[in-house]
Amino acid sequence: MTATALDTNLEIREARNRLVARHMPYWHLLDQGCQLGYYKGEGLGVRIGRFSQGKGRYADQRLGNADDLGDADGIAVLDFNQARAAARDWFAEQAIKEAGLPIDDSPFNIAAPCFRD
Repeated sequence: MTATALDTNLEIREARNRLVARHMPYWHLLDQGCQLGYYKGEGLGVRIGRFSQGKGRYADQRLGNADDLGDADGIAVLDFNQARAAARDWFAEQAIKEAGLPIDDSPFNIAAPCFRD
């Protein structure tokens, strides 16, 4: 039997404010093996992605700060939807790595359309 994530409401600022500060993140299940976390310490909260690598192993990635004290900017401070999108991008990258496929880090995408004058 596999452990399941504690499905905590991490979307609403007021709900996160009611959470108790602790050493372990709170988790929200996005997809099978993919969780969005929120670490609440003494200061500003942090958004975290967690990807299951099987057999009880996980890869974690800090996504950015949470929008606990002000509005999100989409870069350093993320609201729930922005964190979910960033986590899903990271999950896709992890799945590609797990499959042993190369990750294209180039700024050019060969699938992008070409335009002529």
